[in-house]
Amino acid sequence: MKDKKAIYNIARMIPVEDSKNVDALQIQARLREGRENFNQLAKSVFSSVMKISALDLVMHNCTERMAEVNENLCRVSREVIATARTTEENMAEVVSVHESFNENIQQVAELAGEMSSKVSDSSNELNSIVVRSEETMRTSDEMKRDMEQLMSVLNNMTEVINGINSISSQTNLLALNASIEAARAGDAGRGFAVVAEQIRNLADETQQLTASMGGLVNRIEEASKMTHQSLDKTVVEIGEMREDLFKVLDNNQKNERSIAEIADSVTTIAASGQEIFSSVTTVQEQVNKLTGECDNLNEQAEDVSRISDDLLVGTQPVAVVEKELDDTAKQMGNMVKDVFYMLDNQVFITTVQNAILAHQNWLTALEKMVNTHVCTPLQTDDTKCAFGHFYYAMKPQNRAIAGIWGGLGEKHRMFHLLGKSVMSAIKQEDYGKAEKEYQRAAALSKELIGEFNKIVDQAKILEQNKIGVFEQ
Repeated sequence: MKDKKAIYNIARMIPVEDSKNVDALQIQARLREGRENFNQLAKSVFSSVMKISALDLVMHNCTERMAEVNENLCRVSREVIATARTTEENMAEVVSVHESFNENIQQVAELAGEMSSKVSDSSNELNSIVVRSEETMRTSDEMKRDMEQLMSVLNNMTEVINGINSISSQTNLLALNASIEAARAGDAGRGFAVVAEQIRNLADETQQLTASMGGLVNRIEEASKMTHQSLDKTVVEIGEMREDLFKVLDNNQKNERSIAEIADSVTTIAASGQEIFSSVTTVQEQVNKLTGECDNLNEQAEDVSRISDDLLVGTQPVAVVEKELDDTAKQMGNMVKDVFYMLDNQVFITTVQNAILAHQNWLTALEKMVNTHVCTPLQTDDTKCAFGHFYYAMKPQNRAIAGIWGGLGEKHRMFHLLGKSVMSAIKQEDYGKAEKEYQRAAALSKELIGEFNKIVDQAKILEQNKIGVFEQ
C-alpha cells in the first residue's frame, strides 16, 4: 500500500513522505533534478532562440544594406569610370587647346611689343610735327608782320603819288598860264612859251606815270590785303591744327601707356598660362592615374559583390538554426504540460517581465525612427521577437492566465505590423503617416503591457498558492 502511494506521489511530483523508502526518495530526487535541468535548458533555448533571432535580423539587415551599398558602389564606380574616361579625353583636348593658347598669347605679346614700339615712334613723329607747326606759326606771324609793314609802305607810296599828282596838276596849270602870258608878250615871249610847253608836257607825263604807279600800288595793295587775309586764315588753321595735334599726341601717349599696360598684362597672362599649362599637364597625369584607380575600384566592387553573395549564402544557416531552435522551443512547450517537465512559475514570470522590457525597448527604438526619420533594424515579425518565440511555444493551462494569454496574439501581431507600417512610411518620406501609426502602436503598447502585468500578477498568486501556471 505504501509503495502504491509512493508511486502515485512520484507520478504527480508530490513529495514522498515515507523517508524509509530510499528508492522512492532517490527516484523523486532524480526527477526533481531533471526538471530543474529542463527548466534551465528551456531558459537557455529561449535565450538562444531570441539571440539568434536578433542576430538573424541584424545579419539580414546588414546583407541587405551591403547589397544596396554594393549596388550603389557598382553604379558609382561605373559612373566614375565613365566620367574619368570623358575627363581623360577632355583633358587631352584641354592640353592641346592650351598649347595653342600659349602659342597665340606669345604671338599677342610679341605683337603688343611691336605695337608699343610703333606707337612710341608715332609719338616721336607727332612731337616733331608739333615742333614744326610751332615754327610755322612763328614764320606765319613774321610774314604777317612783314605784310603789315608792306601795307604801311604802300600807304606812304600812295600819299607820295597823290602829292606828285597834285604838284603835276599845279605845274600843268602854271605852264598853261605861262603859255598865255608868253602869247601876250609876242616875240619876246616865244622862248618862254617853248619852256612853258615843255614843262606842261613834263607835267602830263608825270601825271601819266603817277597814274600807272597808283594802279600798280592799288594792285599791290589789293594783293597784300588778300595775302594778309590768307595769312590770318593760315595762322588760325595752323593754330587749330596745332591744337588737334596736341589732342592726337595726348591720345597717342595714352594709347602708348595702354598698349604698354596691355603688353605687360599679356606677358603676365603668358606666364600664368604657362603655369596653368603645367598644372593642366599635372591634372592630366592625375586623371590618367584616376582612370587606373577606377579600374581597380571596379574590380573591388565586383569583389564586394561576390563577398555579399557569399555572405548571403553564409548567413542562411542562421535562419535554419533559428527555425530549429524555435521548433525545439515548441516541442519543449508541449513537454511542459507533463508534470515531469513543467516550467517553474518563476521562470514563466521572469520571461514575461523580460518581454515587457524588450517590448518597451522596441517601442523606444520605433519612436527614435519617427523623430530622426532614419530606419534602423527592428523585428517586425511577431513570431520572431523576444516574446513571440515564448508565446507561440508555451501555452499556460491555468484558467486564470490562459484566457488573457490567448487574447495577446492578435494584439501582439498588430503591434508589430504597426511598426512595419511606420518604417514603410519613413522610407516613403510620409512622416505624417509615420507619426500617426506610431501613436497607434503606443496606444496598443499600453494595452499589451497592462495585460502582461495582469499575467505576472496572476502567476505570482499561483506561485503563492503553489499552483503551476501550466497546471490545468
